[in-house]
Amino acid sequence: MNKLISSIWIVYLFISTAFAELTTLEHSILQKRFDTYYANNNTKDSIAVRGITVGGWLVTEPYITPSLYNYATQLMSNRTHNATMYNVFNSSIIDEFTMCKALGYDTAKNLLEQHFEEWITETDFEQIAADGFNLVRIPVGYWAWKVNHTTNSYVDGITFEDPYVGEGLQLYYLNQAIGWAEKYGLNVWIDLHGAPGSQNGFDNSGQRNFYYDLGWLSDFATTNLTMAVWKNMFDSFLNSSDAIVGVEVMNEPLSSKIDIWNITQAYYNAFELFQEREDPSKNITFVIHDAFEGNGHWNLEFNPRYRNVSDQYSNTNNLNQTYYSSQQILVDHHHYEVFTDWQLANNQFNRIMDIINFGDSINEELPYHPAVVGEWSGAITDCATWLNGVGVGARYDGSYYNTTRYSTDDEPVGPCHSQYPIEQWNETYKRDVRQFIEAQLATYDTQTTGWIFWNWKTEDAYEWDYKQLKDAGLFPSPLTNFTYFGNDGKLLDSVSASLSSEAYPVTSTSESRSSTQSSSTTKKGKHSKNMAGSSMYKRNKIEDNKLISSNTLNWLTSITFIALSLITVFHIL
Repeated sequence: MNKLISSIWIVYLFISTAFAELTTLEHSILQKRFDTYYANNNTKDSIAVRGITVGGWLVTEPYITPSLYNYATQLMSNRTHNATMYNVFNSSIIDEFTMCKALGYDTAKNLLEQHFEEWITETDFEQIAADGFNLVRIPVGYWAWKVNHTTNSYVDGITFEDPYVGEGLQLYYLNQAIGWAEKYGLNVWIDLHGAPGSQNGFDNSGQRNFYYDLGWLSDFATTNLTMAVWKNMFDSFLNSSDAIVGVEVMNEPLSSKIDIWNITQAYYNAFELFQEREDPSKNITFVIHDAFEGNGHWNLEFNPRYRNVSDQYSNTNNLNQTYYSSQQILVDHHHYEVFTDWQLANNQFNRIMDIINFGDSINEELPYHPAVVGEWSGAITDCATWLNGVGVGARYDGSYYNTTRYSTDDEPVGPCHSQYPIEQWNETYKRDVRQFIEAQLATYDTQTTGWIFWNWKTEDAYEWDYKQLKDAGLFPSPLTNFTYFGNDGKLLDSVSASLSSEAYPVTSTSESRSSTQSSSTTKKGKHSKNMAGSSMYKRNKIEDNKLISSNTLNWLTSITFIALSLITVFHIL
């Protein structure tokens, strides 16, 4: 009997070692990374930007307000009274461009005006301030500067043919929003979200174009119109309100489809116009998106100390050197973990490590220029309806590849559930989303100039909806009220416990989110809306694979110990 008890105790020790919570080594890895964030008196109270975006408002996006697009399709059906025509238009209204084209100017204007009036109101700005945010990012498209739709006239007398609604409609609501921001003590970041011809082919640019060449900067027409819009935007807003603290000259230009030299030259052209019109005492920031280049790419660009880099572009000699420094240009990085197969297959431990590595790489940029994470979310799947486009499925369950021309060799992660209301999510999934959000807050608060969450609200894209995440207890409220991280940034024991199965996964089911697959996607075509194609991300992926290999080896070793101990027990008996 004593031998039996001793043998059982040996087995217990091996089992408890093999299936322990997060190991001391792995907990210390995470803890060390977060400890450094709060060193040198760097506290969350010193963060410059804690922002929120009112996306899907003045530039509509189908996944944010699908009812708007469903109603537009129904209006088209009512107009045609023809089943064949209805089917054609049903599949063709995929963005704001095709909405306006299909409905015609007057119908589209009435529909959009009602949307602008109702989707975001003064109450939203009041609540944004009450929830502790200090900045609102407001996307607007170039078509807001359309002067006359019958003659296709834009500002500065430029003619450019497109079906968009404009004629001051969006600018009216933009100015109204700036007034609300002033009233509630909020800063405003104006974001030019859509360019003529589209700068990325995403529907958030106004015009979806997955497969073909993009129009922006491809000819004098799109270049000249962009310059005219910039001039008018700077004239109107640089010195109009103390609430305006930043102007982003272009959201997410896609350097895999538009040459990075052309994008950089456009940025320099915009900066020259900006300098000509700004009042230095206003301290308004010139903001550029990273164009999906790797973190660190812009350290030498827009930096007068590196003229051998900047002098390859025209107009740089015209820049006002008196008050031109690289610290005047803020770089906007966007980071999501759902637009590649390998990200979607990540377990929770590696997902959080991705965030830590991303924050570290941004922190290395700060001696060169300020940098924010201007878009991020609580999403750990791409299952939200129409997130990837009207009629396009999700990579998570493989339906993306059934609805596009793209292909992959990777297996789907599992069935989609996150598109359902949050109350239908299981507790494990809720926990993972809350941890993911907190990890980003803890990292971006301390490693960057600030952050802007995407998005304030949606109709039913719950992982992307701050209001619904907060109401469900998945987004900290107040913003520093962490569950899994202490106020000093230290990891709590609950993180160690909840990540144990992720560090040493036993199964690869979608419910446990413990798949160790992190192989790079073989998908071709559309560039991800993050840094997945950059050298920095490839480096992190290699590091993650090493970590996974080490974890797997440790787990297999433990299993071997268990097997040996069982053999020992049977031998003793």
